[in-house]
Formats: sequence, structure tokens, C-alpha cells
Amino acid sequence: MRGRPLVIEWKESADELRRRYEAERNGHRRARLHALWMLRQGHTIGEAGHVVGVDYRTIQRWVAWYRTNGIDDVLDRTPGHAAPGRPLRLDADALAALQVRAQRGDFRTIWDAVAWVQDTYGVTYTYTGMHALLHRTATRDATSK
Repeated sequence: MRGRPLVIEWKESADELRRRYEAERNGHRRARLHALWMLRQGHTIGEAGHVVGVDYRTIQRWVAWYRTNGIDDVLDRTPGHAAPGRPLRLDADALAALQVRAQRGDFRTIWDAVAWVQDTYGVTYTYTGMHALLHRTATRDATSK
């Protein structure tokens, strides 16, 4: 038994998606382009997910992003980062305290930072989410100097 047919109003041809997929060097973006290219050729979400190595729901999320804002939105999202316009889970003071502790070397691992934020602020992060948060704040500090 099959579900509803997948309906997407494509803005790019299959050839354009293939070219972009083949030229892309970033692994996350490349996987998304590969999946979209497969869907554009008529493959199912399950088939695309299997080939690309991601969950069915992940492909559904990429399709939803594509439907809403096009391919740039699918490609610009960074794993572990808050969606554009989505508020951070830590306020500015908590984020500053996290940065200070990280710069001081108080955390030996990402998991140490996850545990500290959970214990101190009651906010739960995944490993990937905390890694992205620490990277993003370190990058922002480096560019503001």
C-alpha cells in the first residue's frame, strides 16, 4: 500500500539539481541536493532517504522547507542551528556565561557543556546542538574582534 503521491512545485529541473549536487562539496548540502534530485526524478521519499542515509522524516522536513522557501532555504540551514528567526533557548546572560566557561577551558567535552547548561539553566541540548552553539558563538566572537 502506498501513501499519497508526492506533489512538489519544482523550480529547478532534474538536470539543474544534478549539476548542483555534483558540484557541491559540503556534505550536508550535497546530501540534500542528492535527495531533492532523486525526488525530482520520481523516486519516493523512502528511496531517497535510503540512498542518502537519512530518516524518512528528515526528507519530509527538507521537502517542507523547499515548498516554503525554495532550494536556498534547504541548503542554507545548518544542522544543529536554530531556524532563522527562531529564538535561542538560552538568554544573552546564559549564553555569555557559557562562552566564558568554554573560553576558560572549563569543559573538557561537548557533553560537559551540555550537562552544565542542563544543571544550571534547565535547558537540554543535544551533542550536535551544543557543538553548533559553541561553534557559532566562537565564530561570532572571532569576527567581532
